[in-house]
Amino acid sequence: MSEPNSTAEPPQRDHDELRQLGFEGGTLVAQSKPRFTVDDLKAALFNTTYGSPKTIPVKLPRGRTVQVVITKAEPRYAPNALKMSDEDYKGPPTCYEYPDWYIEGWVADGIASFDAQGLRVRMFVYACGDDSPELDDMYAQVIPTYPMGEIFYVTVSDD
Repeated sequence: MSEPNSTAEPPQRDHDELRQLGFEGGTLVAQSKPRFTVDDLKAALFNTTYGSPKTIPVKLPRGRTVQVVITKAEPRYAPNALKMSDEDYKGPPTCYEYPDWYIEGWVADGIASFDAQGLRVRMFVYACGDDSPELDDMYAQVIPTYPMGEIFYVTVSDD
C-alpha cells in the first residue's frame, strides 16, 4: 500500500462505502476537492483526440497531481432520501437532480509503482445534489494490479 506524505492525515480504514463506489484494496485512496469542472470532464470525454488528449488534474496520495486522460465516465444518481422521508411526499422513489460521477482513465505522464498498474486511475466525484451540477468532493485511486485486503484513504490538502 502506498504511504501518505507527512502533511496528510493518517490513513483511515473504510469498510464498505468506498468498495460500494467501485474501489478495491491494494492502493491508498486520496480524498480531495476536485480540481476540474463538469465542463472539463465533458471536454476530456468528447473534445479529446489521440494526438492531443484533453486531461483533467487528479490529486493522488502523497499530494502529487497527475493529468488523467478519461476513458469512462458513468453518472450515478443518488436516491434523495431526504425528500422521500417527508411525510407529505407520495410520489415514486426519486433521486437528486444532478448525478455523482464514477470515472476511470489513464495517467498521461506514466507514474507507476511496484504495487499498482500506475497508468490506470479510478475516481468517484460527488456533485452538489439538487443545488448544482458542480463537483464537490472526490476520491481517487491508482487501480491496483492485484486488488486485495481492506481499503484505506487519506484526505489530501488543497494547495
